[in-house]
Amino acid sequence: MIFLYSRSTTDPLKRPIKAFILSAYYYPYSKSLGKDALALVMSINLGKRKGSYQRLQVGDLMDTTEISVLGRNKSSGVLVRTNYERITLHENCQMISIFATVQLLPNTIKVSMESNGVVTEIPFKIPSYKKRDVVVCISPLYVSEQWQNFLLSAHIYKQFGAHLHVYFISAVASFFQLMHEYEKHVNYTDELCLRTDCIPSELHNNAAMGSCYVSTCNSLIQESAKFITLFDLNDILIPTLAPTLVEEFQILMSGQSHVSYMIYPRQNYEATVYNKTGFSIQSMMNSLVDKNTRQTGRIVINPHKLNYTYINRPLCIPNGLRSMDVTSNFITHLDSVVWENKETAMASLESFNLDNSTDNMYKVFFGDIEEDLKRMLKKQQIAEILGTLPNFYYFYDLVNKCFEEKYYRFINQDTINSVKNDCPGPQMCGFYQHPRIECVHVNATHIFMEPIEPITYYYATEHHYTADIGCYAQ
Repeated sequence: MIFLYSRSTTDPLKRPIKAFILSAYYYPYSKSLGKDALALVMSINLGKRKGSYQRLQVGDLMDTTEISVLGRNKSSGVLVRTNYERITLHENCQMISIFATVQLLPNTIKVSMESNGVVTEIPFKIPSYKKRDVVVCISPLYVSEQWQNFLLSAHIYKQFGAHLHVYFISAVASFFQLMHEYEKHVNYTDELCLRTDCIPSELHNNAAMGSCYVSTCNSLIQESAKFITLFDLNDILIPTLAPTLVEEFQILMSGQSHVSYMIYPRQNYEATVYNKTGFSIQSMMNSLVDKNTRQTGRIVINPHKLNYTYINRPLCIPNGLRSMDVTSNFITHLDSVVWENKETAMASLESFNLDNSTDNMYKVFFGDIEEDLKRMLKKQQIAEILGTLPNFYYFYDLVNKCFEEKYYRFINQDTINSVKNDCPGPQMCGFYQHPRIECVHVNATHIFMEPIEPITYYYATEHHYTADIGCYAQ
């Protein structure tokens, strides 16, 4: 037996719509979504409506497109219709990111998207319920060579009680091998991030997918973590109010029951890094030079009060909730990295001066972090990889320049007047391939779909790593 529950009776847009399912999580129970909830994050071609951007700022729905979901357990089924909530803040892309949630049946075993009587079964996952204090979600790595930043993040966040969760598109092969080996030993996981060319080919250069990982990470982790941070790999947050990140967040949130997320400012620094066995976290931190500039902040979420967000803030937050600006600490953003071609690096605590505070918690644990790094680098498999890591940056400057022009300059704008016509995204970046540099890339099996009215749903399966694609940012 199939039951029909309808939360809306509005008609969908009178044009073909293509939706690519980025993630689907079924929650047997959820503090924020309720029992037997399905959370969907999709990229969907709802078109460009520049004149409506101002309405977006106050959370208007923009159209009446409905999403219909069929859930089945062993004995019955239910068809539920719902509207979406948009994630993307701007109106520059044909394909934007959206979030939708519906209540299904207990013990759901099959989920399908329904479109005018035609059903498309989709894969879904059960989210993680493993209890963690803090999960640091790192934005997707594109053509990455930044193994020093990874080692810095992995050991610092481990020391301060956080789990590092990295989203992955592509990286230099030896760096990928290092990350893969680290996953066996430290509090770190990586996640394959869908490429833009998984969506219909005529739309993938007009897709606002750059921050889809944000809501996907939130959906995956929100039932297990007390706090979720949304950072880049070159963002380092060191607690100054307490020995761990969770304690600092709890202090800041104390008595702030209406705060759904906090915004940490980002201070720009230049860092110097060294070759392979000469790498030292101490020396890297001691090398920091304050550039006396700041970037748009990054957020720390209470996942039970916010179901989705854009990379630096949500479009809107539930009634009665608000955000909070943090003034007592900041994120150290490694805005530029200088390569020093030395085999050994001298490290001392004397020159370390991250925030001009003598009681900075990092100094207390500095030795422990460095010893943990040395212990890991002595492991046979990691020591073998260490000798193959890049000793110069080929893609680094190219990636930074293109991302700044095509992506970060756009998403860091705060005003309506700053919005330009281009669809921002790393998929717009192309690079000359180096004959001696091999990259590992994420790939997947793309499922062909016959067009359906009003919405055709697409998805990918069998996600895997491959070295056959090259060094590309999509």
